[in-house]
Amino acid sequence: MTDLPYLFPFFFIGMFVFVLFFLSKKGWSDLAKEYQFDNTFEGERVGVISAAINGVNYNNCLLLKYNDEGFYLRPVFIFRLFHKPLFIPWKAIRDIRDKKILFVQLKELVIGKPTIAIMQIRKTAFSKIERIAILKAHTK
Repeated sequence: MTDLPYLFPFFFIGMFVFVLFFLSKKGWSDLAKEYQFDNTFEGERVGVISAAINGVNYNNCLLLKYNDEGFYLRPVFIFRLFHKPLFIPWKAIRDIRDKKILFVQLKELVIGKPTIAIMQIRKTAFSKIERIAILKAHTK
């Protein structure tokens, strides 16, 4: 019984790894199969954002960058386990819709054909890439 406090860090780390694995399988891995990106990304940095991908919330832990070809997503360092960086071309976005949950204005992006993922991003974050996203997504 005296060893129990020493086991807590191992239990905590194990649970953290398990949760990251589970969440990655729910939405991120489908995107990674199609849009995994292992090169250095060149583009404009928006910063750290919140988004939901297939119902999994990534609150203030995704780095968003973009260029004329598409946008790049990568979790911040501590959440990268099981989450490969993604590059999603603008042409992969089938639809961009407005959505509101309570008082939060969102943009919903339908990605892939057939649909691979539905990504919800706050309207304030999306506004930084909106001009190029709408222009490129609708001129396929």
